[in-house]
Amino acid sequence: MSALPTPAPAAATAAGVDLDARYDALARTERLLPVKVTAFYRRKLDEEAAAVGPGVGPLHRTARPVAERFAPAVGDEVDDWVDDRSNMPTGTAAIVHKYPDRVLFMPTSVCAGHCQYCFRQDVLTDAHAAGRTGVSAELDRLVDHLAAHPGVTEVILSGGDPMTLPLRDLAAILTRLAGLPRPPSIRIHTRTLAFAPKTFADPAKLDLLAAADVRLVHHFVHPYEICDEVAAVLRELRRRDVRMYNHFPLIRGVNDHVAVLDRLIRRLDDERVRTLSVYVPEPIRRSAPFRLSLKRVFALQDALTETTPSWINAVRFTLDSPIGKVRRDHVVAWDEAARRVTFARDGRRFVYPDFPPDRDVPGDPAVMLWRG
Repeated sequence: MSALPTPAPAAATAAGVDLDARYDALARTERLLPVKVTAFYRRKLDEEAAAVGPGVGPLHRTARPVAERFAPAVGDEVDDWVDDRSNMPTGTAAIVHKYPDRVLFMPTSVCAGHCQYCFRQDVLTDAHAAGRTGVSAELDRLVDHLAAHPGVTEVILSGGDPMTLPLRDLAAILTRLAGLPRPPSIRIHTRTLAFAPKTFADPAKLDLLAAADVRLVHHFVHPYEICDEVAAVLRELRRRDVRMYNHFPLIRGVNDHVAVLDRLIRRLDDERVRTLSVYVPEPIRRSAPFRLSLKRVFALQDALTETTPSWINAVRFTLDSPIGKVRRDHVVAWDEAARRVTFARDGRRFVYPDFPPDRDVPGDPAVMLWRG
């Protein structure tokens, strides 16, 4: 590992302010989410900056803009890579029905904090511009949709982040779904615990999750996000027998080294959180600072397989796509010169625009794991 960088002088802070201003202007013109960092997460950023210098640490890259944000676009980037919009029933922007047996329900566009690497920026920006839709009206539409599609067996709450909802709204959703003639299983995807563990301070909220028998899927991206305060919440959830999982994207400069992946999955396992999937970053607009080439994704997958026990390396490496989740074994053609990788599944195929290898500069493991 290389030596840690010398902490930058005060001028770097001024440079950071300038980056924030430039990003604010970019966000307005490119329809990106504005910077939103909780006080809890900001303390982690301050600790990180004191150790490795401002603007270079892995948690900083998750939450604050970096200079690479303003580099030329890679090309072939799109607004909505997974086609959320084309799978929304008429009359609602809160329901996505892409798979026959499960429905995605987005009761809020609000998140506790904004991730710089967010791959739903386009949809959420539109939702913010339109204003928040009442949960009750969207819940009525969801119930009607489920009645018309009896093959749906699971409802996935996402967004935005469902755990930012007031307790009464979350309870209304879970209670209504539980009371249906064919109650679906319920999955909640959340990153709130990484940003704001006090959101889980109300025992009634934890009891609600347990009573609804939800599967709670966290989105931790780095082992340093699981501090003592976060771990205490995980233990409270476990004490109530809430089933917990994690899935997360590979993010360049944040977790794109086998040692970081190993450390994150082990840390989660210590808290009895099962890691489901590692996701390939999607080719959406302005995503270049976070993406990796597929060859390096697969090399990381191989390194994890070769150096860790099965309870770590059994995690799936997955790419979400217009035709659903695909993996390495779905690759049917690879044109390296044109950077085009063709995937096929269930008689359908699509072409993935690979990230240029010359721009895929790996993160420094000494910085990403600065605590040693």
